[in-house]
Amino acid sequence: MSELKEYLISYKSLEYGEHTYSYKIKDSFFEEDDDTEIIGANLDVEVLFNKKNTHIEIRFDIKGTVVLNCDRCLEAFDNDLEIQQTIYVKFGEGNSNEDENLYILPESDNEINLAEFIDELIVVSLPMRRVHKEDEDGNPTCPNNMLDYIKNIKNEGSEIDPRWNELNKLRDGTS
Repeated sequence: MSELKEYLISYKSLEYGEHTYSYKIKDSFFEEDDDTEIIGANLDVEVLFNKKNTHIEIRFDIKGTVVLNCDRCLEAFDNDLEIQQTIYVKFGEGNSNEDENLYILPESDNEINLAEFIDELIVVSLPMRRVHKEDEDGNPTCPNNMLDYIKNIKNEGSEIDPRWNELNKLRDGTS
């Protein structure tokens, strides 16, 4: 995230009140993060930065799609995202674990990196199970060739090795 300078806000030089920022998030936003599962993105981000006397409110409105790999078929698919979140930034010492939306910055800092907040909001909003959407009948919409392959693998694995039957008899004492 160090190369994303456009997301740095020098808040000490800003006047009190609301300031609006707009960003287009593309694939390059996630290129530096080796741990991300996001392989593509097309997101619009609107940020309402409200500087107050005692704290800063930052409201994020993120809409668009990210490209993920399907857990079922391993093919890429578009996952729609719509995120609305407000984060509060206060100044002081230490850090706060009381509220996930409250961040404490040292008084000596003079910049906030919005890219870190945007990245975290996107990653946290991703579904736990990443699969293609189901059709209106509840069937997976993965490519048919992959679904057929998965079905064949399941059917091949349904035969039980006869050696296991003999071992089960020993375990159960029915030999």
